[in-house]
Amino acid sequence: MTSPTSEDIEDQLDNFIIRKPREQVNTYAAARKETKDGQQIHEHIPLLVNDILGSSPDPDDKGVFTVFNPTTLKYRTCLVYGFVAGRGVHNKSFYKYIIDDGTGTMEFSIYVKPKESELIKRLYNEANSLVGTAGLQYERVSASMVRLLGKALEYIDGSVILPGNNVLLYGRPNRFRDKNVFDVISFTVDNEKSRKLEIAFNDNLIDYYQSHGAT
Repeated sequence: MTSPTSEDIEDQLDNFIIRKPREQVNTYAAARKETKDGQQIHEHIPLLVNDILGSSPDPDDKGVFTVFNPTTLKYRTCLVYGFVAGRGVHNKSFYKYIIDDGTGTMEFSIYVKPKESELIKRLYNEANSLVGTAGLQYERVSASMVRLLGKALEYIDGSVILPGNNVLLYGRPNRFRDKNVFDVISFTVDNEKSRKLEIAFNDNLIDYYQSHGAT
């Protein structure tokens, strides 16, 4: 398994959170990197579970996968949305779950970050203890800190995920024991009744697949 980087899913959410008018198409533009031989490698593209499962590791570029739907597309990182269908076998290094988006099921792993989690929890508790006790000026700051630190925990603490949750995952495929699994860089739990993140993700997913001739 590969360890996640410092990249954050918040960097990608602005691309999805506002639902576009239906007449506006092909607006999502993922980042691309060009190799020495002119090949384009895409980053943080929206994909379906079935296409991630069907992707093949690139023998010439470690960490790069190729998906065919129906055109050839090379990518390193992607986003996927679905619900948590169950738990995998956790260990001291990873929390493991199963995601299902209706096209397939796939195991995903979230790297355990005990030091970061403990630090954020400690700061959260300190900020929370000041709410209602500090002066008005500091109380507003403390309340803001509580919200920000609570959201930060959602992005790194994999233990908060429960079966039945909807999740948006940002990460990379990994070939493990002859099958593709998903190493999560960051994530967000999406249980809003409005479903606006799910709808917006699907809008951009359709746009991206149409722009590459997918069927």
